[in-house]
Formats: sequence, C-alpha cells, structure tokens
Amino acid sequence: MFKLFSKLNLSKKLIIFFIFLIVLPILLVDWFVSVKVANLTEDQIGNTILQLAKTSHLTLDHIITSVDSSAEKLMVTQEAQQMFDDSNLSAYDRLQKFLALDKLTTTYSTNSLNFSIFIPALSESYPFAPTSDVQDTGVFYSADSANMDWFLDAVKAKGSGIIRTINQLGNNPMHIKTSGYIRKMSNTLGGNSNIGVLVVSGLDVLLQKELTPLNLPKDGVIIFMNNNNVILSNTSNLEIGSTLTLPPKLKSSHDGVYKEDEDGHPWLYAFHTSPSSATKILFKIPVNSIIGEHVAVRELVNYLMLAYFLILIVISIYFSRYILSPLSKLARLTRSFEPGRSIAVELQLDRKDEIGLLNNAFIEMTKRLNQTINDKYVLEIKQKEAELSLLHTQINPHLLYNTLESIYWRTMIEGKSESAEMIHDLSLLMRIGLSRGKILIPISEELKHLEAYIRLQSKRYDYSFALNWDIDEETKLFLIPKVVLQPLVENAIIHGIRNMEQDGELWISIKMLANKICIKIEDNGYKSTDISRLNLVLEGVVPYEGFGIKNVNKRIQLHFGTNYGLSYEIRDGGGVRAIINIPPILEEIQ
Repeated sequence: MFKLFSKLNLSKKLIIFFIFLIVLPILLVDWFVSVKVANLTEDQIGNTILQLAKTSHLTLDHIITSVDSSAEKLMVTQEAQQMFDDSNLSAYDRLQKFLALDKLTTTYSTNSLNFSIFIPALSESYPFAPTSDVQDTGVFYSADSANMDWFLDAVKAKGSGIIRTINQLGNNPMHIKTSGYIRKMSNTLGGNSNIGVLVVSGLDVLLQKELTPLNLPKDGVIIFMNNNNVILSNTSNLEIGSTLTLPPKLKSSHDGVYKEDEDGHPWLYAFHTSPSSATKILFKIPVNSIIGEHVAVRELVNYLMLAYFLILIVISIYFSRYILSPLSKLARLTRSFEPGRSIAVELQLDRKDEIGLLNNAFIEMTKRLNQTINDKYVLEIKQKEAELSLLHTQINPHLLYNTLESIYWRTMIEGKSESAEMIHDLSLLMRIGLSRGKILIPISEELKHLEAYIRLQSKRYDYSFALNWDIDEETKLFLIPKVVLQPLVENAIIHGIRNMEQDGELWISIKMLANKICIKIEDNGYKSTDISRLNLVLEGVVPYEGFGIKNVNKRIQLHFGTNYGLSYEIRDGGGVRAIINIPPILEEIQ
C-alpha cells in the first residue's frame, strides 16, 4: 500500500491528503457535535418543561382548592341552607328566600367564575324561578337531574368536589362546553332530605388565565384534562369537553418526558398527574421549535463548510496547475537533458518558472487591488450622495416653514386674518411636530401644538363646543413625548362632542401630584362607551383597533416605564376621561 502510494505523482497525493486529512475529519466532527448538541438540548429542555409542568399543576391544584373553599363557604351560609326548607311558607316568603340566595351567588361570582345552585326537588315550590338557559348564575329549580350526568356524579361523590365539563349556563344555543367545579349540597338544618348541587362554572377560563402567561417555545400548547383525557382547559383553541387523542405509546405513560412523531414531525410531551384533583397536565411542544435555532446554525455551518471545501478544491487545482505541473515539466526536462543539446526557444518561452508565477501573481494582485480601489471609490461616492440627500431632507422642512411664514404675512397684509391664522397654526403644528429631531419636548410646547390643532379644527369644521383649560404653571417645564395629547383630543372631539354644538364641553387639565404629573382630557359626550374594552385595547388584548391610543400608551411606557401610561375611565356626569401619568423629568434620558 505504501509502495503504491509512493509511486503516485504529486497531484494524486495532494488529492488523497485533502480527502482523508481534511474533508473526512471535519465532516465526522461536525456530525458528532451536531447530534450530541441536539440530544443534549432536547434532554435539558425536556427536564425543564417537566419541572414547569409540576409547578404549574401544583398552582392549578391550589386554585381548585381555593374554589372549593369558596364553594364550601357559600354552601354553609344561612341563605343556602334555608332554601332546603319550604314548609309552611307563603309564595312571598319563597320569593324573598330565592332573591336572597340569588343575590348571594351573584356576589360570589367573578369575571371568570359563576356560582350557581341546582335544587330540582323543589321545582314545584319555586315555579317563578328562571331556568339555567336564561341566566348564567343564580338558583335553579326546573332542571332534569336524570339527564345531567354531572348532577348524579356529584351526588355519588357524597360531598367531595368533582370537575366535569358542562354546557355553559345562560343563552347557549351552540351548546358550548365549559369546565365546572361541582359539589353536592346537603341540608344541615334537618327537616327534609332535599338534595342540591353547587356548580362553579367558568373554571376553564380561570385556569387558562393562569396557564397563558407561561412562556413556551413557538407552537407549544398546555392541556389540562381529567384522567379520561377529557380537555378541561388549554392554551390553544381545543374544544372544552372533547377527548384528546394521544399517540398509542403515550396512552399508558406515567409522569415524565416523551418524544413521539405526529404527522411526520417530532413532538415533545411532558406529563404530570395529580391524584388529589384526579387531573393531568400535558405540555406538547414541537421539537423543531426547541432545536430550531440549532438546526439553523447547523445548516449555516454546513453551507459554510461546503463553501470552504469548494474554495479548497479551487486552491488545490490552482496549486496543481500552476506549481506542481511546472515542477513536473522541469523534472522531465532535467531527466531528458543531454550535455551539448540546446534547449528549444519555444520550450523556454512556454516554461512556467518562478518569475512567470510571480509575474502572474502580481498581475492578479494588481487586478484585485484595482477592483478594491474602484469599489472603495464607488462606495465613497454613494456615501457622499447619501450625505447630500440627508442635508436636503433637513433643508426641505425649514424651506417649508419659511414658505408658510411668508404666506402667513402675505395673507395678513391682504386682510385675510382668519386664513392667515390657520396658516400660522399649520406652520406651528409642523414645527413642533418635527421639533428639530427631538423626541421629548417641554409640556409648554406640547400645549402650543395642541392649541394650534384645536384652532385649526374649530375653523375647519366650525365647531362651537366649550373648551376649558386648567394647567399648573410649574408643570410646563417638564418633558413629555411630543404629539401625545393631540390624538386624545381628536378622539374626544370625533367620538364625543362633535355633534353636540354649544352643549359640548372639553376639559384639559395638567396637575402636579406627589411623584408624577397627571394629565386629564375629558368630554361630556352623550354616547355610551365601553371603558373596559378601551383599556383592553391599550393592553394589546384587542387587535386591529385603537392604533392611535395604543401608540400613545406604548411611547409613554417606552420612555418612562410600565408604571406610567394612558388609561380611560367614565366621567361623572357623562362622557369619557383619558388620564396620562408621567414622571416629572427636566432632561431627556439618554
């Protein structure tokens, strides 16, 4: 083998060395490192997600325990227990008992949870009570307990709470499911054996709020279900009450982390069960979202390696052709040389000696150097053009300001004072809006901008609403993001008082409080406004709405932090009040 290798020429030896000493070792190392890093990443992420699943499940169990405590408090109240005794009561007394308990269940209910009591055995005594398809909370009597599996399950549980999926109470023609905590109610006062059931519906929404903030990789989902894999809550759009279909290998799996393929894609599953609540929590995450960056980096490295190998091949060909080949010719010429025999002129002209190589290398170097110089020259020209363009963009606004000022004075001279004032206000709006590139401006300048806007709008649309100012002088020196008040005033006019003529009023106040500056913009508009939805828009919960006010709120929080910003509330006497809180800052934060 060694003798055969020694007989090869230099070009073939170079190719063998290139393949076995450079290409193969690099490919093997790259493959080994990539596989090990991917497996290590999956294991570490899997263990972390399992711990997160355990912690989240414990939190959900605490929430369920808290719901059970609230349910028990409601069950032992005097109003709840007296409902079981309907002997010797007039219709008026029954109505009073019903209203008292109905009010109590409403008091216990929250935005997420609805407390309801079902006592079908007393339906004949309370024919006036509404049914569960009319309202979503309260006391219900007219219910067919035989057709409600969850009612019978609660009775069989003998006082222990159970979690079941039920139809949402109230108007629910689509039979949408919700998760409920259900517990049997017994009569502790004696006298009869009537049985009731307390239902706490909306449990899926409460649990979803707890699970949603968990930061999972892209396309990851959290599913909370019972031991029969019936979905009780989730962070995706899976239907409540449906049964989750798991891969066959996972149906009998215990707590832990598993990797399974689904539709040709690998998924990571993290299971955890809770014996106390008879529930399971499942974290389902696509493996590609975990090692996606690793795969992207690996592909980038592969492309770089391919480019590197191509460069090596080109260099090897160049080395073989322009160095090894001339040396081989020189060697053959040396072996064939005979004393007294002259060397042909043509061979001397065609010979690739050191001087020829240096000459070619120098020419190539000069070409590359010329190309580099030319590229640098072109780049400098483009840079100068960009600088000139930037200067033009800075000159044009000033030219526009000066032109507007000239038009303003020309209009004043011609006696058209109202048009002149509108031109002057427009110039002021543009000048303060740009503010020489500043982001934060004094409140006094912002107020000038706002006054100019209001004057322009009043003259443009002939508004006649009343405008009230209440500004603390000491606040005018502090800084505020520019053009944040104008969108709020515009909303107050358009959505509040635009059509009220002289009855419309607009209040603008800026006050210095203990550690902040409070800015209020109020209107007495007659239209009803959903304040909770407005605040949800500010929080980004409602998409595709309120871009202007979201922009104002986000700009304030970007400059001053999340403790400050914009909020809305209903104004006493009608209308809407927009409130901005900012810190008292005199110098712009860098």
